[in-house]
Amino acid sequence: MRNSYAIFLVALLCNAAQAWGQAYGELEINNVRARFYANGRVSLDTLSSSANFEVPLGGGATTLYVGGLWVGGQTSSGQLSLSSTLYDQHPDVDFYPGPLTTTDGTTTQAISDQYDRVWSITRAEIATHLAYFQCLGDPNCDVAIEFPGGYTIPASILEWPAIGQFTLGYDLDLAPFYDYDQDGNYVPASGDAPCILGDQALFNVFNDHLSAQSGDQPMGVEVQAMPFAYNSDEPALDGTVFMRYHLINRSTQTYTNTMLGFFNDFDLGCANDDFIGCDPSRNLAYAYNWDDNDEGCLGAGGYGTQPPAFGMVLLKGPLMDANAEDDPASNELPNWNGHGFGDAIVDNERFGLAHFMYFNREATLNCCNDPNTEGDHYNYLRGIWKDGVTMSYGGVGYNPDPNALACAFMFPGSGDPVGAGTGGAIQGPWSEVQQVLPDRRGLMSMGAFTLVPGQHMDLVFAYVYARAASGGALASVAALQARVDSVSAFANTLPIWNVSEVDGFHGQCVDYPFLGVPDQPAFGRLTLFPSPAAEQVRFDAPSDLIGGILTLRDAIGRIVLRQRVVPGMNDIEISLLAKGIYTCEAVTARARFTGRVVKE
Repeated sequence: MRNSYAIFLVALLCNAAQAWGQAYGELEINNVRARFYANGRVSLDTLSSSANFEVPLGGGATTLYVGGLWVGGQTSSGQLSLSSTLYDQHPDVDFYPGPLTTTDGTTTQAISDQYDRVWSITRAEIATHLAYFQCLGDPNCDVAIEFPGGYTIPASILEWPAIGQFTLGYDLDLAPFYDYDQDGNYVPASGDAPCILGDQALFNVFNDHLSAQSGDQPMGVEVQAMPFAYNSDEPALDGTVFMRYHLINRSTQTYTNTMLGFFNDFDLGCANDDFIGCDPSRNLAYAYNWDDNDEGCLGAGGYGTQPPAFGMVLLKGPLMDANAEDDPASNELPNWNGHGFGDAIVDNERFGLAHFMYFNREATLNCCNDPNTEGDHYNYLRGIWKDGVTMSYGGVGYNPDPNALACAFMFPGSGDPVGAGTGGAIQGPWSEVQQVLPDRRGLMSMGAFTLVPGQHMDLVFAYVYARAASGGALASVAALQARVDSVSAFANTLPIWNVSEVDGFHGQCVDYPFLGVPDQPAFGRLTLFPSPAAEQVRFDAPSDLIGGILTLRDAIGRIVLRQRVVPGMNDIEISLLAKGIYTCEAVTARARFTGRVVKE
């Protein structure tokens, strides 16, 4: 999205006292520079209309113009409340910096001003801080030798917003910290330190108390955000940025039919030659070049020949409403691409990608461009066009014929082989093919669920970058999909799954003052039979694989089949595959099993 927006400097100066999220922090680590604003906006500098998500670092080209959360639901009276991030052209802004009070979900200008900031911290700073205080308490450690120049606590630790303004009605717990002396207070001079994920992390908190972008009633939600990234030799983490969001309903309202989304205006170098797509089996939305050369345009640098692909993957979605059951794994939504199905644990099921929808900057049809009203936003979250027509499979996804095949995912390629997004009606691959100029925007959404007063919701996403060495733009898409598989497996090893929703970030800090790259899942051998086979092979699923994803790849690494692992005997249909040797991989948070299939 590179078209210029008018910036009314007089209006900005007159409103300078109102904090609306112009403060920002940047992750600059692991071959990426990514900017995050205090009100939750990602990348876009609204004052200069410039993107700030550069990968690879120093290359000059960017991958994302703007991104941000959407959330909307209905009150008991049926009133729609919704807040969203688009382009934050003041005063059309829904999210503002700062927390909300725990009793009625309100805030003040003074609090918003105080939290118009993004805090940044590194693992190295925390490690040095803890080492110093551990040395002080160790009779066998000489501080003069270990710290010959002395030690001064850095501002990043001193100013960490660990404790909220609880005397004013705000939550006591805010940014997570390691309580070194276990006294319940955050006192860096006593050894307390921030608790983070990654080797560099940011922290900010924002709310929708003054919702204006969507033209609707604010929900009263508070969002605590921690973007983070790693310095690692692990290829999957190169250029990958993780984002953890902890959303809290601070209002007195119960919201039903709640939908949560993440909006991305991907601009892969030049914005005028991008295609967009999704892979619902991977909970992935992405952009790629429509040809094999990304020239610069509109003042933006291009990636040149052999352009990359870039996308967002949902790693931890919202919890489904409790039903006192362990919902089984299946090839239907939300079970198919969700988390926690068929794992013998009651009510831990989480949504995967429920819808992916795109819309254009300058769509010919008014049904299919930027949303204007709260109803437009809510429709897009549910896979419905602005005029009320449900998204349909094929073409451009818009067909007013009531007999058109409704679908959940735009341009899924071959990423929905079981027809989960079309009600079980298996369809051929569907990708974007028309090289037309409108700038594409994409919306990932999850739900629907109930959001009660005081409810907490923990979410994790990641931006992932990949660039194939050869093979053109489509080869970069394949490389992105393979990298997302690795990122998802890595995320399953992070201490984010056994944390109570109410604890938020703080549950990770009991045993982990800081967290680097954790151990990977256990490996095992998958025995498939018969082998060789012409029609079908089978395997008996180990308990650690139930609910995971099984992937079959051909001799050059292309994915030819993906399906959910179910309890007991699993059948893999191979009759339509060409003769040859195929590798098979099944992955969960607990294990990764591999095997091979010989098709005769």
